[in-house]
Amino acid sequence: MHFIKLDKGEDVIETITSYINKADVHAAVMSAIGVLKEVELGYYDLHEGKYIVKKIEEDMELMSFSGNIGILNGKAHPHIHVVLAGPDFNCVGGHLLKAKVGVTCELFMNTFNNKLERIYDDNIKLNLLTPVSAEVKK
Repeated sequence: MHFIKLDKGEDVIETITSYINKADVHAAVMSAIGVLKEVELGYYDLHEGKYIVKKIEEDMELMSFSGNIGILNGKAHPHIHVVLAGPDFNCVGGHLLKAKVGVTCELFMNTFNNKLERIYDDNIKLNLLTPVSAEVKK
């Protein structure tokens, strides 16, 4: 189990990516709480095969942060989904494309020995997490 404390202003994706590269993490699950700002969320439109992007500039309470680490193009890669709430207590969520820490972000990462790789699926048009030893169906 790893604990990563991200400080105000840190780039969430860059900090996690740097940490997993230094710690040689190839497979993990993550959860976190905190406050994020300057957020870009994505919603994957399966019919169009692309993300619809929503930008949120203000501080948002990080209600849920669920992610994993796998290998993409030979490098460890974080994949994160979040649910955020504003001062009106309404929530918004999606795939975390970009974010900075608004106040703090307390992240727990549970690593494991299995090798996981993101392999492109032509039908879905996404890189799907796959155990390396598994046979991939196209």
